[in-house]
Amino acid sequence: MFGLGPVEIMLIGAIAVMLYGKRLPEVGRSVGQSIGELRKQMATLSRDMDFSAHLDAAPGKRVTRRFDDDGGQPHAAAPRFDPPSESGETAS
Repeated sequence: MFGLGPVEIMLIGAIAVMLYGKRLPEVGRSVGQSIGELRKQMATLSRDMDFSAHLDAAPGKRVTRRFDDDGGQPHAAAPRFDPPSESGETAS
């Protein structure tokens, strides 16, 4: 476990007993709960990142992105709208 031998583990246990005494089970429980919550959050984050990666690569969904000179932020490409000319001609 983490490259620690039995002597090192016993030393860490002895120090923990000296520091926390009767509160050691309570401290151990709270540390365990914190580690469990951290693992849940990491799993959720990993799942969300995988899900978003699959959305970007979904078949049939075409997402075209381009970069402008405004800091390199991606923008969705859209057709360009040209207003009608002012000459008064109407397209039939």
